[in-house]
Amino acid sequence: MEKTDEKGASSDPAYIIVSGILGVVPASRWSFARVEPSGELVSLLGSGGNGEALSGLADEFKLQRAQGKPGPRIAATLGPLDEFASGITLLFADAHANLGILTLLRTENLGPFTSSEVSMLTLALDAVSDHLSSLRLQPPAKPDARKKSQKTGNAEGPEAKAPPEGAFYVLDGDLQIVLAWSFEDQRRIALTGLRTRIAERLPAVLEETVRRLTSAWSSEAINAPGVAHPVSFLVVRTQPMSGPAGLFIGVHIDRFLPANSLTGVAARYHITPREVQVLALLLDGNRLDQIAKQLYITSSTVQDHIKNMLGKTDSRNRSELIARVLGWELRPRAAVRLS
Repeated sequence: MEKTDEKGASSDPAYIIVSGILGVVPASRWSFARVEPSGELVSLLGSGGNGEALSGLADEFKLQRAQGKPGPRIAATLGPLDEFASGITLLFADAHANLGILTLLRTENLGPFTSSEVSMLTLALDAVSDHLSSLRLQPPAKPDARKKSQKTGNAEGPEAKAPPEGAFYVLDGDLQIVLAWSFEDQRRIALTGLRTRIAERLPAVLEETVRRLTSAWSSEAINAPGVAHPVSFLVVRTQPMSGPAGLFIGVHIDRFLPANSLTGVAARYHITPREVQVLALLLDGNRLDQIAKQLYITSSTVQDHIKNMLGKTDSRNRSELIARVLGWELRPRAAVRLS
């Protein structure tokens, strides 16, 4: 098992989105690892835990996989918690394979996970699963599968997903949660044994996002809805709501989905699996030398892959390539966008 700590971990393309999760849902200790097709855990990242704590992630993976069906899973941590009071484990997977595992552990001082934090982790589960799946080299589709896709007219492939429902909140003027709805309750059944508490407020990062989006609102004005993308896997939308008690804030938090998935892009522009890997790392903001290092190829080979994609997408440069594959040319301008 390969071990890595936080120092130098930013070279792993998954580290950016894992950092985003930790920014929304803090933990006293966390551990993350990719899962190879062989089932071995590699590229192990952690928050300064000792070797025994990190190696225990492999045992946690076996326990979780034995409990649940194939596919993504969020559940209470099954392994020993030691000095920690509670823990949540996320298993990232697609329809074909396990992709990664993340454990978040909390001490009594940090307190139990809240219901709103669990909702955000549920959204992150699918987002990270798709992110890791896009980075893994997939074999080409069988001829009969391609024919089936052509017959049904599905340009996005046979497993196109409907967007998730997300979570909805109504906040008062002090940004306290008044009402909450979530369509993810069925996926959180495995968490019933975990000590959680009803959230009175959104996670700090999201509360600050809502505060910025609504800073100019007043009960006398016509208040415009807002949109923000505070972390890589979430999009936040705010909507004014008025009632007998005054002005309230409607908040819809959903998983961020690019206008076009990489699967759809690959099918539309005939991009090869290797080029998809380069494209995924390019979208994460990696430099050419970083992409070369992570894919174990030369920088000139990376440039060749990008040149091929420029030609296939009829793009003049990398900026135009990114805009085209993400569908930004067709996307209406957001009211507000936070970076």
